[in-house]
Amino acid sequence: QGPLAQAPAPGFVPGPPRPGDFERREGGPERTGAPPPDPPPAAAMTTVLAAEAVGAATAAARGAFNYNRANFMFDAGMRWARFNTGYGQAMGQVSQYREDIRDLTEFTVTKADTYHTVGTICFVLNFQTIMAGRLGVHGPAPPGWIMGMYWTNICSALMFLVTFTWMAMHSGARANAGAAYMLTRNVRLPIPTPKMLDEARMTGNEFEKQRVLDVFRIPFIAPAPKDSIEDPESGQRVQTGERRMPRWYHDEVSELRKDEGGAAPSPTSNPEHFELYRGLQEEWWCYDVYARIGILFFFSHWLAAISLYSMCHVFCELRCLWPAWTVVAMFSTAQYNILQLDIVAPKEGSRMPPMEKVVPFVPFLAVAGMSIDYSVLDPHPFWVGCIYTLGWLGYIIYFLWALRMFDLASPKFEEERPEVPGQAWTPTEWPLPPAFRNAVYLISAPKRLEPGQTCLLQEMKAAKGEQGNKVPQKRAREVQPAMLPWKLFRGALITTCSMWVLIMFGRGFEQLNGERFLLKQEGRVERWPSHMQPWMAPWTRKGSRQETCHAGGCDRRLSSDEVSSTAQRLIATLAPLVQAFDAQNERHVEPIAPKLKSAQVSWPASFSPSLLASRGDEVLALDRATGRGGLLHLVGTAPAGVAEFVLQGVEGELLGAAWDNAGLVLTLANGAIAECAGLPADGSWSCIRSAVAPALPTGLVAAVVGRDATGKLRAAVVYDGDDSVTLLDAHSEAWLPAGEVHVPGAKSLTHGPQLSLTGLAKELLIATADGAVHRRPLVLGGGDPKKVALAGPAGSAKKWHTACSFGADRVAHLASHHGATPELFVSA
Repeated sequence: QGPLAQAPAPGFVPGPPRPGDFERREGGPERTGAPPPDPPPAAAMTTVLAAEAVGAATAAARGAFNYNRANFMFDAGMRWARFNTGYGQAMGQVSQYREDIRDLTEFTVTKADTYHTVGTICFVLNFQTIMAGRLGVHGPAPPGWIMGMYWTNICSALMFLVTFTWMAMHSGARANAGAAYMLTRNVRLPIPTPKMLDEARMTGNEFEKQRVLDVFRIPFIAPAPKDSIEDPESGQRVQTGERRMPRWYHDEVSELRKDEGGAAPSPTSNPEHFELYRGLQEEWWCYDVYARIGILFFFSHWLAAISLYSMCHVFCELRCLWPAWTVVAMFSTAQYNILQLDIVAPKEGSRMPPMEKVVPFVPFLAVAGMSIDYSVLDPHPFWVGCIYTLGWLGYIIYFLWALRMFDLASPKFEEERPEVPGQAWTPTEWPLPPAFRNAVYLISAPKRLEPGQTCLLQEMKAAKGEQGNKVPQKRAREVQPAMLPWKLFRGALITTCSMWVLIMFGRGFEQLNGERFLLKQEGRVERWPSHMQPWMAPWTRKGSRQETCHAGGCDRRLSSDEVSSTAQRLIATLAPLVQAFDAQNERHVEPIAPKLKSAQVSWPASFSPSLLASRGDEVLALDRATGRGGLLHLVGTAPAGVAEFVLQGVEGELLGAAWDNAGLVLTLANGAIAECAGLPADGSWSCIRSAVAPALPTGLVAAVVGRDATGKLRAAVVYDGDDSVTLLDAHSEAWLPAGEVHVPGAKSLTHGPQLSLTGLAKELLIATADGAVHRRPLVLGGGDPKKVALAGPAGSAKKWHTACSFGADRVAHLASHHGATPELFVSA
């Protein structure tokens, strides 16, 4: 029996061996006939049994300990997993709640955006019929009885257009603001805090803190305690059911699922975000509803107005009969269709007849009256009475329709209808116009969940047991409906009714006093409601009848033959005067220009300059072809020596040169611009191509580029075949036009002018082929244009080149003979 059986019991004293013991042990089974041993004493047996019981209890306790510890560790893992799973599912459901807010808001905002688009297009259409396409522009105005109908309808349409556009703007903006408020404050993801995560986590040594009965509980023999909650009044735990769970489970319930102030879900409970959002919808649902109704009323008036407008255009300007009837039929059908689609006639409670079934056909009354009014019938009181009767029927129907619109748009409280998929639903707290129940497409947040659905967030916040049912459910705020949009819309409806009352009063006054007799009109010819035939203008300035009024021929001051012939005679008389003034300008007295004298310059051998530039009293003479140059210092007309130099880095023929304190700017025939800094040194002047100036255009016969007072480059060019000088300013990548300068007598010259610029490009010198030099200021305040050098003698064989200005308004001009040395002329 193991170690316990082999060890002697305490207090046991073995006796001496008895005869036969050893023999039995040695003989074994062969000595079966030996007598049995004596039983041990009672004390020894008790000790043995006690030892065996202790061993069994120890084994049982160890097994119970291991069993309960395994359960504890398993439940600890399940506790952590359940905590994360619960919050994960709750966050997923709250994400769905946020999508609910966005979907409900997007539904309203999308409608508002659509209304804005429709309103923008309709603004253009409405103003086109009022302003650009107004009646009476291209011909006589229609009769007053139909113009009253047209203008009241088109102005009412504009009023409802502005109203529904602004209400749509408010509904979309308020819905977005409400959604942003809820998404940033109320409907947030239930993310556990670090403290909650620490409470949900359990370590293995926490098993040591459990109750002894839970640590050594024997399954099926010692049952766990029943599920219970703490009574807030007595502070004791009260059993709530038959479910038996370990004590650490009850601790988990009290620690992780304690009361957070929420109400326990019930069959009638609703997620809080639905309740809060329905309360927020009080801010904009009324704007949404009356924006939609405003669209219908706008199109009703606009279709009526455009039907009247079209028939007036056909009768007054196109002079047709049957197209007017076809136009009216199409627009009236469209108006009837939209009214029947949007309006649901209430079965009871209506105070007005269903005028929506009659008002679309008023234009037929108008077109019948216009057909009589514009017919070939002779004026007769009977026909006049027929026209006015048709007109008054139209006015009365339109006035009744205005009252009917007020009745249809009035809000009323109704019983709450069951929710039907695909149809609009609103709570009973919202007073809606019953006639537009199916047209407003307004969807509110639901008041209860569908069967089988639950709100995990409410379950997480709810207390256990009966305590949670005592906490009130969060509901939408109880406020009076925001009926400001209805009050504004009601004002628009009252205005429409008032307009019809006023226009009917005006029609009665016109019939009694005479058509349009309150207005001052020249050459009045009284007629019956419209125009007598043959067709003529309503009135003209001289009482004449004009038969070609279409396309603006009627009553125009320049349309008569008398005015046209007078204008032709006036043009013939003024033409010689204009020619005489032009000739006088060409023969103006030339100002006395200074005479030029030869400077007696000794040029270097083989040096033939043809280009001049100056700075102060110094003059540069350049050879266009070779790039050789000479520097002169002129004092009066005394002979001057020439300091010869060669331009380095310049390739190509030169067209112009400008010299200032910053250096020399050269213009090449290929359009390139070169800059030479400083002064010549050791017989050479280094030049480089400008990095800031773009190339000039090609096809130039003369050009010069210089710097202005700001350091920017300015060019004066003459294009091939042009008789004027074009001024260009350099920009980053191109030359932009800056002006144009006239060349005197350019058409009579055989060769193009030569150009040069003074310092800072303040003046342009134009040297013409006849030897004259003209000064043209290029800046404000630069003086008047004038000739600064006289032309050469007639028949002179000199070829004049460029001129330049130096000193105090002195001019140097270069000329050459065929095969002779060039000669420099300067002013005294």
